Amino acid sequence: MVTLGVATFALGAALLVPVAFSDPNGVDPYMVRLSVTSLLLLGAAAAWRRLRDGRAVLIAVAAVTCSFTLLSAGPQALVDLFGERAGSGAAQIFWASLAQLIATLGLAAVAIFRLDATTRPVLRLRRFGWRAVLITLGGTAVLLLVCLALPATLLGRYGIQPVAIARDLPWLGPASLMQALSQELQFRGLLMGSLERVAGPQWANAAQALFFGLTHLAVNYQGPVAPFVPVTVAVGLSLGWIVQRTGSLWPAILIHAAADIAITVAVLPGLYGF
Repeated sequence: MVTLGVATFALGAALLVPVAFSDPNGVDPYMVRLSVTSLLLLGAAAAWRRLRDGRAVLIAVAAVTCSFTLLSAGPQALVDLFGERAGSGAAQIFWASLAQLIATLGLAAVAIFRLDATTRPVLRLRRFGWRAVLITLGGTAVLLLVCLALPATLLGRYGIQPVAIARDLPWLGPASLMQALSQELQFRGLLMGSLERVAGPQWANAAQALFFGLTHLAVNYQGPVAPFVPVTVAVGLSLGWIVQRTGSLWPAILIHAAADIAITVAVLPGLYGF
């Protein structure tokens, strides 16, 4: 397991480090290279019994990379296939988010039904009590206040297109919920739930949060992404801690979705004067 971890880290660094020092669109605009590599690693683990203990982690990595490819490449693919019939940019994001969610759920099903009980990740989807409800409400408020207080440069953007709420929110609202469900299932569910099988909860949380931050290097944020990575790592740590404390993934999903919707329609446009 240690050898697999070192090899995966080295390969991930080789693939992601160039993105940090050059134009993401010129290196691998849709993370296709990383997605293919993650699937090859997963295939090797499925075929080689000695890598059995690493299958859950590699399923999580494949869920992250492949679903991000679908999300980032989806709008352009729709335009290429359907032209004007692809709809507005918000509609394209909705369909790309749906594709991302389907891919994530498919790989989560593989982890649940194909792995044995000793290696299966702990997803924490069956529980949502009053404590989780209160933490969801408080966590959402705190996250939005932090985003409002952050300088614009730390959010990794110079500007953002204003959102026409009446026109775009019916598409972007469900899209934000699907993206939140996908990413929380990937990072705080599959990845952290797998790492907890082989490491302590603190190490598992730290690892998923770091991966959560580095993954955003491959996403175009219309500005320098490096300053945004510590923010996403901190958010990932906080959401991971909430999941571990409540025993439920749902607070993280709802906080993530509420923050995405609010940031899209209000917080970021306000920060940049739109």
